[in-house]
Amino acid sequence: MLWLSSEKDVSDRRLYVDMIFRKTKMYANYTPSSSLELGDYGDVTKEGEFIRSGNIFSEFADLREQLGQGREEYGANKHFFVSRTRKKDAAAVISASPAAPNSDIPNLAECQPKLGWDIKKDRHAVLVMIDANQYEIANEGILHRFVQNKPDLADKAIVTKVYRCSAFAQLITEHGEKGPFYVGFRSNMSPQNSISSSSLTSPSNSGIMVEQLWQTYPQSANWNMGPYDASQRLYSPLATLRQVTPKQPSLGYRDRLPPPITDDQDMEDYMPPWAELDERGEEIGDDDD
Repeated sequence: MLWLSSEKDVSDRRLYVDMIFRKTKMYANYTPSSSLELGDYGDVTKEGEFIRSGNIFSEFADLREQLGQGREEYGANKHFFVSRTRKKDAAAVISASPAAPNSDIPNLAECQPKLGWDIKKDRHAVLVMIDANQYEIANEGILHRFVQNKPDLADKAIVTKVYRCSAFAQLITEHGEKGPFYVGFRSNMSPQNSISSSSLTSPSNSGIMVEQLWQTYPQSANWNMGPYDASQRLYSPLATLRQVTPKQPSLGYRDRLPPPITDDQDMEDYMPPWAELDERGEEIGDDDD
């Protein structure tokens, strides 16, 4: 089932994508099991969904060697926490001290990483990735020149970097929610002896929900979790979308021609197709009636 699938939740998904983008300049994929590949191109809808139209490597095979592809050598656990408001008192990090690693974050003793935040006001987004590697197109300038000469690709969003991970957790808090939020990953559990039910609760605290290798609190929060997959399927929760640098409008036939694009000239970020959002994920200025 799609995470946040009700009519109200469409705005929540968009707000989640928007908040993560403002923090990372990358697009959050709220269906990480739907794989994103380097070279995928398409459009982003007003709801924040990337609609794939094709893949440049599939359609232009000779580009693969020219552009090159790279990846981080070692995977690592990564997380992002974003507050919609810029006020510093909107949330506080709850961390485990080296001297008493379990004192501040209860019931996550066997988890690594284990993360916590004390939410004060407004709305917040969380993305946690386990064993994440970033893949990227190495020679973006060559891609830039190539796409500029393809009118049907010039306004498309192109995946130039993508994170792949073995497990993930996503959260968008409700407006007005307050109090502590925790998430932990039990990396010491193997797929054979992990808890497989998505609705079991920890015997030590009925508010801690266990879903395979993930533990989260509170149970009522909008957590979306991807557990470790024994088939080694990787998730794609985060990607960089780029596009050709927009051309400046002409001022007349005497205008100087723009300088040619060089191989070291990067593309520009593909900007979200919506205006500033309010706490409900609605565009500011929309009619509330």
